Amino acid sequence: MNSALNTYDVLVVGAGHAGCEAALAAARMGCSTLLLTIDMDKIAAMPCSPSIGGMAKGQLVKEIDALGGQMAVATDASAIQYRTLNTRKGPAVHSTRTQNDKSMYSHHMKTVLETCPNLDLKQAMVRDLVVENGWAASKASWT
Repeated sequence: MNSALNTYDVLVVGAGHAGCEAALAAARMGCSTLLLTIDMDKIAAMPCSPSIGGMAKGQLVKEIDALGGQMAVATDASAIQYRTLNTRKGPAVHSTRTQNDKSMYSHHMKTVLETCPNLDLKQAMVRDLVVENGWAASKASWT
């Protein structure tokens, strides 16, 4: 993928939780990576109920953490409250959940992305993805 004069091994479209993890994983493996987002101020944005964890998402966060991901680190850096759910039930269904400061979580993740070697961030709207001879190129509106 070419961006101006740069060529990238990996193009990640979207800087939500999954996009941030994908871009960091690729860059940390040594791939030249470009992360595109519509709004630089919404990187790793959390919903109105800013919690990480619970029965399903908590397991996913632990797996991401075990693989060297950033989500659990950002969660710990921005946690306001920690809880263990389902404590009146058996240990098989206990799960952790945190309430987080939305701004702090997003700021932490953005700082990690901005300082990660092999990773560039650009604000853009991807309009099209063209694949020719096994290579992808994006048509994007840069801002």
